[in-house]
Amino acid sequence: MTHNQRGRLTVTLGGNWRIWSNTIPVGSRALGTITRDIGDTGALVQIEATGIYVQVNAGVVRTLPQAKIAAAVETARAGAHGGPGRGQGIKAADGATGLKRVNVSLDEASIAAAKALGDGEVSLGIRRALSHHKSI
Repeated sequence: MTHNQRGRLTVTLGGNWRIWSNTIPVGSRALGTITRDIGDTGALVQIEATGIYVQVNAGVVRTLPQAKIAAAVETARAGAHGGPGRGQGIKAADGATGLKRVNVSLDEASIAAAKALGDGEVSLGIRRALSHHKSI
């Protein structure tokens, strides 16, 4: 008897993590969803300061086997549009399309405000703020 499926993790980058939790820990970013072999699904979150991956369900944070989750994330990135690499193939949390990467310089207060507006994501916060600004 083999145990090929024991401890299997399935990652969906850009998946609707908000089904599983409305909030994530401060200083982290939601990557998508994670399903463990026992059918347990939750939000896949990475703590930015440490790079640690965790599963979040309704505000409860659960640690994950780091080597396995890193491999599952890389496998998911390799199968996503754009090929392997940091952030490639991850969909925007607000479903925005046609996005272009740009560099923006912000002070700490503006970064904090953008993160608050964007549920921890600076880019999403900026898009939300700009959606309220009407062009002349």
